[in-house]
Order: sequence, then C-alpha cells, then structure tokens
Amino acid sequence: MRAASWMFNRRPVAWATALVCLGMVPAWAGVGTTGDFSVYPVFIQPGPGDTDLGNNFLGLGNNGVGSLLVDGGSFLSAAAIQFGNGGSGVATGLIDGAGTRVNLVGDGNTNRLEVGNWGRGSLTVSGGATLDGRASSAACLTLNRWCNNFIGNAAGSDGLFTVTGAGSNASFLHAFVIGGLAVFRPPIETFTFGTPGASTRGRVEVLGGGTLTTDGASIGVAPGGSSPLGTERSFAEVLIDGTDSVWRITGNLAHGYDPFVGTANHRNAVATISLTNGGAMEIQGPQGHVNGGGMNLTNGGGRTDMSISGIGSKLAFTGDATYLQVGRRLGSAVLSVLGGGSVTGVQYVSVGRDGSFGELLLEGAGSLLSASGTVSPESRGGGATLPFVASMDIGRNGNGTVTVRDGARLEVTATVKGDGGPAISLGRDAASFGRLTITGAGSTVLLSAQSVLAGGGPGEAFNPFMRVGRDGSGELNISAGGKLLIDGQAVATVADPRYTSLYIGGTNAATPGGKGIATVAGLGSEIRMTGYDTGLSVGWGPQSFGQLNVTDQGKVSAIGAQVGSSGGTGVLKVDNATLQFQGQQTGGNRSGAYLVVGDGSGIGVATVSNGGVVNLVNNGSSGAGVYLGGTGTRPMGDGSLTLSGASQINVQAEPGLGVVRVGRDGSGLMRVRGGSSVNVGDGNLLVASHKGGDGTLLVSENSTITAGWVGIGRNKTDTGDVDGGTGTVVLINSTLTAPTIVVGTNGFLGGSGTINGNVINHGIFAPGNSPGTLEIDGSFTALAGSKMILEVESDGAGGFLTDLVIFKGGEPLDLANLHAEFRFLGNTDPNAFGGSGLFKLDTFFQERQADNSLAAVAPAVFDNAVFTAQADAYQITRFNFDPASGGTVIAAAVPEPEAWALMLAGLLTIGGIARRRHAAALLRPRPATQARAT
Repeated sequence: MRAASWMFNRRPVAWATALVCLGMVPAWAGVGTTGDFSVYPVFIQPGPGDTDLGNNFLGLGNNGVGSLLVDGGSFLSAAAIQFGNGGSGVATGLIDGAGTRVNLVGDGNTNRLEVGNWGRGSLTVSGGATLDGRASSAACLTLNRWCNNFIGNAAGSDGLFTVTGAGSNASFLHAFVIGGLAVFRPPIETFTFGTPGASTRGRVEVLGGGTLTTDGASIGVAPGGSSPLGTERSFAEVLIDGTDSVWRITGNLAHGYDPFVGTANHRNAVATISLTNGGAMEIQGPQGHVNGGGMNLTNGGGRTDMSISGIGSKLAFTGDATYLQVGRRLGSAVLSVLGGGSVTGVQYVSVGRDGSFGELLLEGAGSLLSASGTVSPESRGGGATLPFVASMDIGRNGNGTVTVRDGARLEVTATVKGDGGPAISLGRDAASFGRLTITGAGSTVLLSAQSVLAGGGPGEAFNPFMRVGRDGSGELNISAGGKLLIDGQAVATVADPRYTSLYIGGTNAATPGGKGIATVAGLGSEIRMTGYDTGLSVGWGPQSFGQLNVTDQGKVSAIGAQVGSSGGTGVLKVDNATLQFQGQQTGGNRSGAYLVVGDGSGIGVATVSNGGVVNLVNNGSSGAGVYLGGTGTRPMGDGSLTLSGASQINVQAEPGLGVVRVGRDGSGLMRVRGGSSVNVGDGNLLVASHKGGDGTLLVSENSTITAGWVGIGRNKTDTGDVDGGTGTVVLINSTLTAPTIVVGTNGFLGGSGTINGNVINHGIFAPGNSPGTLEIDGSFTALAGSKMILEVESDGAGGFLTDLVIFKGGEPLDLANLHAEFRFLGNTDPNAFGGSGLFKLDTFFQERQADNSLAAVAPAVFDNAVFTAQADAYQITRFNFDPASGGTVIAAAVPEPEAWALMLAGLLTIGGIARRRHAAALLRPRPATQARAT
C-alpha cells in the first residue's frame, strides 16, 4: 500500500475565484477537467458527458494545477482519483447536484481516493451529489486488499475534503486516513514520494446536512512508508456542522475492518474534531463481534482536541461492544461536550488510560454523556453467558479528569442483567490518577441499574458501584449544588444480595487498595444513594486510605457508611453538613442504618463539627447505630469520633433497637464537646461492651448524651448484663441521661455535670475533674468490688477544692458495698486538709431537695462503707473517717527524688541485708490506708 495540509481557507470569495481561474463554471453540466491532469495507464478523455474510465486512475495537478468538475446529474467512474499529485501539484474538484454520481471501483492494488497526494488538493461533494467509494467492493478483496483513502497523503501534503448540503453523500471502503505521513525515497526505493521531515495537513468537513460513511478512520497518524526521518508531523482536522450533517463509521467485517476511529496515533500527530450546530458522528458496533466498535482519542502519544457543541450535536454509538477512550496510549486528549451536545449509547468509557492524560468536560444544561450500551456474550467470547453492562474508568494506568458542570449530566446505566453492575472507577489501577468534579446547580452524575426480576433471586441484575481510588489515586469533588446519584433498583435478598456501593479508597477486604478522597461542599451538593442495600466504604481493605469530607451544608445519604475497615484507614469529616443514613438492607446480614468507624482491624477517624448532623433512622427489625472499634461481622479495629460546635448524632429506631457502641472488641474513642449531643432515644450506649474492648467517651462543654441504657465496660444481654472490656466515660460540665447506667468491673464513670438516671457501679465512680461536682438525678448502687474516688486539691491560697457528689433527695442509695477513696492531688497536704474542718461527709456528699436546695446526706447511709486515702506527695501514716464526725489523717512528706538518692546512698554505705530490705520497702507503692465507717 502506498500509504500514508497548507490548510485551505473556506472563504467563499476565494473558492469562487479558484473555480473561475480553472474554467470550472457551475453553469457547465457534465464531466470536465482543466489544467494539468492525466488518465493512466490507458488514457481516456474524461467527459464532456458521462464517463467510465474503467480500471484507470484519474490524476489532477501532477506537479501542475488541475481541476475536475462533475455536475448536472452526470456520471463518472474511475479506479481512483488523485488530487494534487507530486510535490508541487495543486488540484481542486467539485461533484455537484442531485443525481450527479462518481464511482470509485479500483481493485486491491489501488488507493481509491487521495486528496493532497504529496501536493495540495481539495474535493467538494455538494448539492445532493454522490461520491461512491464503496462501488465494486468485491474487487477490494483481491491482491493487496488496499482500496484505502487519504485526505493528505505523504509527508508535505495538504488535503481538504468536504461533503455539504442535504442529500450530498460520500462513502468509502477500508482505511480513511486524514493527515498521512508516508515517505518513500532512494536509496531504499527507486522513487520519491513524500518530503522527509515535512508536515501534512488534512481536513474533512461534513456540512449542511451532508453525509460521510466510512469503514473506519485514522485522524492524525505516525510517520510511515519505508524511509521517514521520524520527525514528520501530522495535523488532522474534522468539522461536522449543521443539522443532519453526519459521519457514520460502520466497519466492514467481511473486509476485516472494525468500526474504529483512532486519532493522534503518534507523538508527532495532532487531531482536532468539532461537531457543531447539530452535526453528528455515529459509530456502529457490529453484533457479536469481539472487537466491537469505538473511538480512541489519542491512540499513540499525540494530542487530540474534540468538541461537541450545541443542541443536537452528538457522538452516537449504536450496536454491540462500543467504547470511547479519551487518551488511550500515551499523549493527551480532551473531549468537550458543550451547550447541549451529547455522547450516547456507548458501553465503555475511559479517560486517561495507559500512560495518557485524558480530560472530559461536560458543560451546560442539556449536555450529556450517556453510557448505556452492552457487550454481548458473543462479543465477549470464551463461553460467556452474560453481557457486560456500561462502565467508566477515569484514570486507568494513566491520568484522567472528568468535569460535569453548569447543569450537564453524566449517566452510566444498565437495564439488563450483566456480569456485574454498572460501574465508575477513579484511579482504577496502581499507576493511575482519576478525578471527577461535579459542580453547579443541575450538574448530575447518575449511576443506576434497573431490576429485571420481580422479587429478586439468582436471575436478578446487579446494582451499581463506584470506586474512588480502587488501586490508584482518585478524587471526587461535588460542589455548588452538584449531585452524585447512585440508584440500585435490583432487588436484594438474603440468598442473593445486591449491594449498591460507593468505595472511597480501596474496593474489598482482601486485596491492597488505593487512595481516595471525596468532598461534598455547598448547599444542594450531595451524594444520594437510593434503592437496595446502599452503603459507603471509606478506606476499605489492606493499605487503602479513604477520606470523605462533607461541608458547608452538603449532604450524603445511604443506608450506612463504614470508615476504616478490613485493614484500611478511613477519615470522615462533617462540617456544617448532614449525613442521612436511613433504612435497612434486605439482603446480606440485613443491616439497619449504620455508621461504622474502625472495624476489621481498620483505623477510622471521624469528626462532626460546626452544627453537623448525623441521622441514623430505621423502622425495621435490625435497628440503627454507630459503631466505633469493631462490629459483629468485622471484629477489632480502632475508631474515633469527635463531635464539636453544637453538632448532633441522632439514632431513631424501633424500641430498644438503637445503639451507639464505643470500642466493642477493638478500641473506640468518642469525644462530644461544644454543646454537641448524642441521642440514642431508648436505645443502648455501650462503651467497651465486649471482652478485650477498650472504649472511652469524653463529654464536655455543656454537651449531652441521651440513651435508654448505658453500659460502661458492661454489655446488655437478653437476660440482664455482663462484664465487657475496659470502658471509660468522663463528663466535663455536661449531661448524661439514661434510665439505667451500669459501670462494669473494668469501667470508669466520672467527671462533672449531671447524670439523669440510676447508676449501678461495679467499677470506678469518680465525681469531679480534679476536682469538681457531679450530680446524680436518680438512684446509686455501689456493688461489691466497686470504688468511688473523691479528690482533694489545694487551691494555692490556703483553701481546698474537693469533689462533690450530689444525690437526688428521695432516690434510693445503696452504699452497703461502697469503697470511697480520698485522693490528695499534687502537693496537697493531707494534714492541712484534716485541720481545715472540711474533712467531713457533707464536703463530699449532698442531696438535692425538692425545693432545689442542698442538704447533708444522712450518715447512716454510709454505715457499712469503707473509706481509704492516699496522697501523691505524702506518706499517710494514720487515717480514719467517720461519716458522722468526719476524718482524721496524719501524713509525712515524701522526700524529693534527690533526697531519696542520698538516703539510699547512706543505707547502702551502712550495708546490711535488713536495711536493704527496708529501703526496698520504702520504694514499693504504698497501700492506701483504710478505715471502715463506724
């Protein structure tokens, strides 16, 4: 194959002048040539009437200036036509008028059309005329099977091909190349064709309702022929403008040609494609064909810019196994869909693949990219029984960026059951980066699947999923009212679950994942997951990292979310925004609304600030809850959650089915501060509910906790409650409200503020915050083995600060097993406190009366209590506390470390086993001095 543009101005005046100079006057009806032309190998004069040149070539502008005119319903047939032959040839052609027809019939040893064949050439088909390059197609299956077509052939060429006007049409077999770069020259060849190191410019225009049909297209190609320098450059342009103007790519499987468009197929190639004012390009995928049909924008290292602009302008894919790849191999590509333009029907879309940089822009109301096609089982091959449904990769071993803005839409949808659900992946592979931005009111990305089987079951379709940073790095940015809608209508059952999923960092529990960051910012901006078994996973899987930021009145809704799971690390930030987790799964383990932070040996960190709201709502049988540090399905993990700035967590479930777990069997930390609240309704708050768990809840700055039952190092069972792990709850000027609060053997409840409820203590109860006051509006029961810690601290001015417990007058107090321990903090001198007159019962215990006044607690309540004391800086040598008369204490200051060192040195000098033992005894921790109440 002899393979493979000074760009022609389309100014009407210049075009008319050229026609006059060449004697091509439109009033002349027939077939005619002027200037430099040739017919070979056998000369036959073209025209003036209908002409059949047989298997001969018609060459125009063979190193001179020539022209061709076919009009007025005339007919011309030739093996091939060449415009602008030779390095200095210039030629123009016009095929015009309804009924006018030119057939190209060359065999497999010819290129049928060459416009700019090392020279400068232009050809126009207009006025309803036909150029049929598919005539005698069987001849193209002979010999070398060429029958190719070039707009700009050979390095140094310029070619312009135009089809314009309603009814005007041109069709071609085999390769259709724009911007060819062939070079053949001695000594490798015996002839010269093409200029080494030169550039070719090729342009194709389909205008005013014209139609172009080809098997495929190469738009901007690599240096070719036998002897290029490699520095040749290809510049290729396509313009399709106007309603009903269309270029159809059909393929030709009988001739071995797929319906494929490749652009910028080399680093020296630049391609520009514009579809405007209703212009269209159609790519038709053949049914059941393995390779399908599609378009690769930048297929080999060059640069492509494609624009689809205006209402009705479209890139349409039809048939089976179609694809659109914006940046396929190296190089860069940009596809812009603007002002109501569209891309429809495609099955697979990639942006930035295999070392390339790809960018897709959807802008303006009505602008649309809709991926809804399928790959049939026949196209898949290998005995497949299900199709592939639509999917999209943004960054697949490359760098991809997609922006949907100002009311545009991106849709990836499925209406049949496929081998998996419809999917969007950002940063799919390890060496990838993908970014999706959705911004502006009305801007929407929709990922959806329909049900195909009522009631679900094995034959049901699969629901959609989205991955942000699957193995590589992904970013999802939603702002200014943009929306991501993920809708899974395939019915989920326990036997046949169908999850609707969004993964941010990683994609499963078994394989190492990537890094994903998603941000939802601004009023009206949201991620909305609807349908069956919806859920988010932020940092899921070994080595994965995910982060979800929801800010400035943004919103995220689903059944639930897990943050840091299965060995991954997840971060959740909610700032003046809302998370709405609602409903219950119908498949799998039928989970109710949930927020999980750190499970399955993962690490999760969540913050809710500045009026942020997390709602968990479920009216079903599985309840709703928040889980930090392990779950029943994925035990262990490390989770922390901080609420600040009047933020809220609200759990609404059927009676008794709401729960907040802090450190189930892993490690959990919850901070609630700045007037924030956690409301579990009549559900359970469980801090370190299981053995091995470690949970801490810190509530400060007038914040509130409300629940139906609270277990601190204690777990509620069907028959009562049992010890769990190590649990800590500390209030700092805040309120805990629950009918029952149970402190387990390894539990700690303390701080300052108010407890509204009945406290049952198996562990440690410590009022005050070194020190402070804690009021209990309910009963208090001290069980065997429990302890109450009461702190005393010097105020530095001769006075003392002490812990105070205020009980509710009239509420039962069971202190028969009370062990109260006084602790003298820092440098507080127990002797001074003992002499202050404050070492008495009502300093530490009082009752709130009905009139809101405070009164002393009856000493008899403490008849069986045990009191002990210890000090940080003193050795207590004598201690006694009588609830009726108060306490006495004698203590000696503990020497500073330097004094201890001198004492030990002296003891060692004296020697003696007894004194060594005595010194060791001095260094051992001092047991608290005890006194039983009398």
